[in-house]
Amino acid sequence: MSISNIVTRNFLAFGSGEVISRAIAFCTAIYLARVLGAENYGIISFAIGVTLYLSKIADFAIDVIGIKEIANAPDSINQLASSVLSIRLVFAVLLSGLSILVVQLFLKGRECTIISLYFVTLIPIAANTKWIHLGLENAWPIGLSRIVSEMLALGLVIVLVRNMYDLWGAPFAQIVGEFCFTLILMSLLKQQKYKLVFCWDLTRALPVFLSALPILGQAMLFLIIYNSDLIFLRLFRNSESVGYYAAAYMLICFLANVGHSYGMSLLPTLTRLGAYTSEEKSLYQTSIVHMYAVCIPISIGGCLLASQIIKIGFGENYTNSILALQILIWCIPLSLLRIVPWAVLIARGHQKDFLKIMIYSVITNIALNTLLVPKYGIIGAAVATVITETLSGVLMFKCAAHYELPFVALRRFFRPTVASLLMTGVLIVFRQSNIFISFISGVGTFGIALILFGGIRFRKGQFPALNI
Repeated sequence: MSISNIVTRNFLAFGSGEVISRAIAFCTAIYLARVLGAENYGIISFAIGVTLYLSKIADFAIDVIGIKEIANAPDSINQLASSVLSIRLVFAVLLSGLSILVVQLFLKGRECTIISLYFVTLIPIAANTKWIHLGLENAWPIGLSRIVSEMLALGLVIVLVRNMYDLWGAPFAQIVGEFCFTLILMSLLKQQKYKLVFCWDLTRALPVFLSALPILGQAMLFLIIYNSDLIFLRLFRNSESVGYYAAAYMLICFLANVGHSYGMSLLPTLTRLGAYTSEEKSLYQTSIVHMYAVCIPISIGGCLLASQIIKIGFGENYTNSILALQILIWCIPLSLLRIVPWAVLIARGHQKDFLKIMIYSVITNIALNTLLVPKYGIIGAAVATVITETLSGVLMFKCAAHYELPFVALRRFFRPTVASLLMTGVLIVFRQSNIFISFISGVGTFGIALILFGGIRFRKGQFPALNI
């Protein structure tokens, strides 16, 4: 099997499960937004935003750096994984308990209860073994397990959240879903004869945690960018504005998570190929073009069909989210494209370079939010996010070029660009039609144009492949 086919197989396994599970989570969020209303949904969104910071600490970037460790030494799973999981789990229990105590002391009302419940999810996050499966380049269990857990969470939300007063049902469903996901993956490893036991071995685990520190720092700084707009909106506007913005940002989060799944699928293969090899460079450049061919039509379609997406998904009460979505959708190209240099630089061990990039991005984002949110609200927050994502993407590619990873030749973007322009014309004609007609027309035009220009290659006995 070729290198690109291996990556594609892993991404289809991991990414397809991620897409389906995120789609289910998307349905859960839409249900909550409709039942709870913008103000109460804003409370849920704010609680999730706060919890994300602690979840990154509980994970400690092991879900990234652990893939590399397992890919390099798959025979060390029993000893290494047991040590890392044990330390991470104990740390997460202490972090969860302390955080809940602080919230109970300093907050009151519904926000206190909701945030406290979400903090319980730190425990299953720390016990998660997703990184072991990915390090073994066996992604199917992750996708299937995530689908099962999200379906369970959706079912619980529908049963428990019936009106605007049932906010507690959302975090409770999330807790059950996370525990389900973790237990399924653990049981699958046990069936494969891997033995994960409690083991406090700092000598073996500490180097992994130290190696993960720069990535953890990058993740925390990224969350400042991701959440600062919500925090600024909560400070300078109200929970309703947070709810409108969160609705617009939901599609962006969905696509960003799919892109991150692709980066995680790249990581073990890039690690195996080794640094400064022709195969690594070829995979790096091809992955950039493939990502571009996917994200550009998505951004164009999302911008042109934003009104229909918001109204069908969230209802007429969320029309204030339309313009924010039209702006935010342009985060997707650079946000997803920079996943490729991110993966290859981690495979090479250049995690520290990300910290500088994220520091510049955070400073820019906070400055822009300070200037724009008080006056322009959710539109100002959306503009600040797009500018920040652009800066972060440009700096990431410059960093990769510094390590002899040149950007791909521009001529390779010709076919998907022309196909996207033709799709744009068709969507403009059909944009007032039913969204499903518009979607099918747009996707069909893009696909046919790409085939006619030779961007999709057909071979007997094989799946169609991108030829760009």
